[in-house]
Amino acid sequence: MRLPSIEQASREARDTVVRFPFALLAAGIAAAAMLVMIERTGPDRQYGRIILPALAAIPLLVALATTMERRQTRPPLRLAVSLAAVAVMVPMWFASARWTDIVMVTHYVHLDVAFHLLAATLPFAGFSAGRAFWHYNRILFLRFLLAGLYAAVLFAGLAIALLAIDKLFDLNVDEDWYFRLFVVLAFVFHPWYFLGGVPRDIDALNERGDYPGGLKIFAQFILIPVVTVYLLILSAYLVRVVITRTWPSGWIGYLVSSVAAAGTLALLLVHPVRERTDSRWVDAYGRWFYVLLMPSVAMLLMAIWQRVDQYGITERRYFLAILALWLAAIALFYAVSASRNIRLIPVSLCLVALGTFTGPWSAYSISSASQASRLGAILERTGLLTGGELRTAASPVAFEDRKEISATVRYLVSTHGPRSLGRVSRDMAAVADSVARADSLVAAQDEPIARAVMDRLGVEYVNRYEAVPENWLNYYANNIGVALPVAGYDYVLRTNLIQRTAVEVAGDSLILEFTPSPPVMTVRRGATALVMPLGELLVRARQSMDEMARGPSNTRPPIVLDAEGGGLRIQLRVWNVSGRGGGAEAQLNSAEADVLIAIQPGPPSSN
Repeated sequence: MRLPSIEQASREARDTVVRFPFALLAAGIAAAAMLVMIERTGPDRQYGRIILPALAAIPLLVALATTMERRQTRPPLRLAVSLAAVAVMVPMWFASARWTDIVMVTHYVHLDVAFHLLAATLPFAGFSAGRAFWHYNRILFLRFLLAGLYAAVLFAGLAIALLAIDKLFDLNVDEDWYFRLFVVLAFVFHPWYFLGGVPRDIDALNERGDYPGGLKIFAQFILIPVVTVYLLILSAYLVRVVITRTWPSGWIGYLVSSVAAAGTLALLLVHPVRERTDSRWVDAYGRWFYVLLMPSVAMLLMAIWQRVDQYGITERRYFLAILALWLAAIALFYAVSASRNIRLIPVSLCLVALGTFTGPWSAYSISSASQASRLGAILERTGLLTGGELRTAASPVAFEDRKEISATVRYLVSTHGPRSLGRVSRDMAAVADSVARADSLVAAQDEPIARAVMDRLGVEYVNRYEAVPENWLNYYANNIGVALPVAGYDYVLRTNLIQRTAVEVAGDSLILEFTPSPPVMTVRRGATALVMPLGELLVRARQSMDEMARGPSNTRPPIVLDAEGGGLRIQLRVWNVSGRGGGAEAQLNSAEADVLIAIQPGPPSSN
């Protein structure tokens, strides 16, 4: 293997700039925006509006450049097409000003996936795929991994060098330099090196018959066996679902999607050996994989239908449903036809990704409309909405309904913005918008806005941490780095209140006992006792979580209870509590607390 000289490396780097000027410019813009963002304190979504579209534009510009290069397009037309691609991103930049952070990230990740698939398939539009299609994408795949490995090694080496300079010469190197180094390597070096390996003569790849041995070993003897094991697990779970007549778990979506992705990747990697006589089992596996996958896809569709029927459509459920339908179509096609046309997989998935990005059928329009419709139906059923006009609650609203209303309002606000509530009621959108405009910090949060909307309805808000009353509640206070005064007390004891604890204080034996129903802690000092009800703990825990949801603070203070009697003054600072119910009907599971004990002067009282 000949090592390239510095002159050769420089020449190849210049050639890469000439081949992909706009793609490298987009990478440079993303890197520059991130470097400028480092100099500022606090998050600024304006930089995200530059970084995300620039990163999404890279694969689009690469797809266009390689396609026009193969078609030998004239330079003026290449420039015009590239500028048109950049111009397409400009309206999105203006539109992103109205998007929430969640929608903005989802939009650009969606585009990024579609454009990467486009880069893998567009150069072959109008051409026979042949061997070139597989070799071209294999080269891109391995080059991308190699570029990542080189960038990671460079970062580790240079970061250690910065650390050595910092420690040896006492230069106090700013920690931001490590981030700057990462940005340059990830967004300048990585794409530059990767693009330097994009094949120029795609037609010549049809003549290649080589196949990397390491790739074959990985696909045939590691990836395919692992996928087989998980297919067997899914098949066994299907049998369990049929026998027990229960709906598939919602978690099945992640497993089916992962197995399908891994199995498809394995088949793509071993595609060249499917015709070899010594690897005919791979060809059989390629067909039976999709046959065995179809029942799992059916389970996935059942699980999605159940969730949609209960809670409506969200972006995640939309994408999962579209993926399941695409998998069903692909599995049926390959199972019936036994086709070896691998180009169909990325081409069809690219079309699905582009087709679901915008329009009234897009993930974002349908999910917003579904949740708004669902919210409107709940409000009408509970008498809070009539003819599009909000009504104040005339009677108590059930906890489950309040929880559903609160959760749906939070979703619409956090995902689609306060104005999305206008699909339900103009008044509701006006309340949400006025709260968002009043405070820039609150505008980025869903809790305060949802609370204001619920106040307008005259219904008590249910925060995201509040459980159904008969279900368990878990409360964890912030007890790390918190210093609290203990003046006025003689002893501090950390204990679980539901356990019996005996300690020696002031020459007496002090015993803490717990009674489960009603929940009471009894502190005995000799013949006297102090009885301290604990049912208030869960009530106070819910109140504390509710207070936390009102504003930007994430502080969870300990729950403080005081009692006096039996010659003692006791203060409980409860850090963790779990249980259900509240008050006299509370059921405590655990309650970890600091018990502050003050011995009162004089003989213990008899109460």
